Amino acid sequence: MRSESAVTTHGTLPAPGPEPSCPICLHGGPRFFAEGSDRLFGFASGDFRLFRCSSCGCVFQHPMPCDSAIASFYPESYWWEEDRQPFTRIAHTIAVLEKNYREFVLMDHVRFLEHCARQAQGPGRMLLDIGCGSGAFLHLARRRGFVAHGLDLSAQAAAIAQRQYGLDVRQGGTDSKIWEGYSFDFITMFHVLEHLTDPRGALVFAAEHLKPGGSLIIQVPNVSSLQARLFGTRWYGLDVPRHIINFTPEGLNHLLRKAGLEGKAVTRFSLRDNPASLASSLAPRLDPIGRKARKPRAGAISRALTEILYFALVLTALPFAWLESALGFGGTLWAQARPA
Repeated sequence: MRSESAVTTHGTLPAPGPEPSCPICLHGGPRFFAEGSDRLFGFASGDFRLFRCSSCGCVFQHPMPCDSAIASFYPESYWWEEDRQPFTRIAHTIAVLEKNYREFVLMDHVRFLEHCARQAQGPGRMLLDIGCGSGAFLHLARRRGFVAHGLDLSAQAAAIAQRQYGLDVRQGGTDSKIWEGYSFDFITMFHVLEHLTDPRGALVFAAEHLKPGGSLIIQVPNVSSLQARLFGTRWYGLDVPRHIINFTPEGLNHLLRKAGLEGKAVTRFSLRDNPASLASSLAPRLDPIGRKARKPRAGAISRALTEILYFALVLTALPFAWLESALGFGGTLWAQARPA
């Protein structure tokens, strides 16, 4: 496994092959940003080069990975699933607390969806979550009256969502016709665009499946945030190599326009993502997803102490995460968009 400092500092290392252009604004002449490996999981092999666009500021991988390579970046345990058969009382308590905390912070996303619904032109509650993972957000949205549907490229994630929550989640990408003939009042894409080589195509797909007056809700990490500037190449939000493109407000706004959508990126605080991103930047070995993917052999007590330590770190990061968002430089970008 590579060390946690496997990402180089900014430099002038030349890119192999033709000079890259920005996949968002198509501007040429980006500058080399970093070369790094899989810092979070140590799962994907090889090194990956990142470049920053000198126009919109987005940071992107070059060369772009192919679909089969991207699929290999994700361990089987990437998608959260409730532990239904914990072996000990301590393990059971950890599982219950983890589930309750996960649902508590995800309700922040649901409240934003409800805020958008109150502003909507129509009364519809049909919802499609693209990149829905194992379905926890959809499960909570359904509790609040939304008619929940999901789409995820991972067959494993779709199966977990169906088994765990009984959700209508279908496996496929945004280049598929799996939801052909359906239209939705709301489509959500939480932390999806940064994983795609063609985010514009995903936005066009979403726009084509919106009802008249419907809204697309997007969330991505903000590479212009204070925490991104503070940690640089060690920022959790870069997540090499799973994040193909890392967005700035200018880049996301440009992408929305290219996809024929009206909307504006804002730095709204995310209870689920902003403090956790800070905590995992400071101590990536404590990150729960990373620990699960590495499959440690720690006992129940050791695991409990690690969970407590990470949670304490998240609580400590909370004031700073809220402050950076209040100043307009938060760790996540949000956008509510409609077809132009």
